[in-house]
Amino acid sequence: MGHASKNKPDKANISNISKISTCSLSSGSSGNCILIKSGGASILIDAGISARNTVESLASFNVDITSIDAIFITHEHIDHVKGLKVISSKYKIPVYMIWESFNSLHEDYKFSMSEIINFISPQEAVVIGDLTVECYQTPHDSAASVGYIIKQGDQKFVGIATDIGCVTDEVIAALSGCEIIYIESNHDLEMLKVSSYPANLKRRIKSKQGHLSNVDCAKTLPVLIKNGTRKILLYHLSKENNTREIAFMESRKSIIEAKLNVGTIFLGVAPQFEPSQLLEIHIEI
Repeated sequence: MGHASKNKPDKANISNISKISTCSLSSGSSGNCILIKSGGASILIDAGISARNTVESLASFNVDITSIDAIFITHEHIDHVKGLKVISSKYKIPVYMIWESFNSLHEDYKFSMSEIINFISPQEAVVIGDLTVECYQTPHDSAASVGYIIKQGDQKFVGIATDIGCVTDEVIAALSGCEIIYIESNHDLEMLKVSSYPANLKRRIKSKQGHLSNVDCAKTLPVLIKNGTRKILLYHLSKENNTREIAFMESRKSIIEAKLNVGTIFLGVAPQFEPSQLLEIHIEI
């Protein structure tokens, strides 16, 4: 699927243009982390890779970890908080998360964040520089789980829905209007069915509080595209029960069958162990 038009700003009007950039630093059961930056702020969504890997991945985009203004956590599972203890202790970056998720962490994690933790709740807006960050509830089998919407003023730009067992009305409402979305496309149902996973783990993954299948992800995309989404990064793919090609083809098929103009949509897949490409939005101000 082709890339969306880059909407390069007119040089004559360059002073009236701002930019939001985002990429995945890592994605999947081994660790999740997303970078979002603008002219006035840089934030991370989740810290699921080691502090060293986080520093190195950020450096590949010429971002120093000391320039990160805040870290927002979706939930407390280790693939979303693995690097949080060391990053918190060493760099003292403010952390935002739901109380129930924080309270479910090991005591040494909680101690490392004792001076920098900020508790948030769904629909609450947090302003970081020129970015406004809101969280919304997502269905997952953790103590608490949220997705995030990144805005400037009242306008949505980036939406994140990872580790969701199903697509709820709340997920659709939150993501609608976001130009860029990260959405889980965790597993292929047939691959999961014949995998070596034990039956109870398969049931957990397929449950409404587990992980989103390729099929359910793909069904959602036409709705979001019709509501303004132009760049999609499939996220949190299973290493054992999915492939980049299968996930991509399932979503592309759904978009084509919805008779949408695929030439205007960017569809990508977040790599597991390395950063994705940088996606950008140019905004008239």
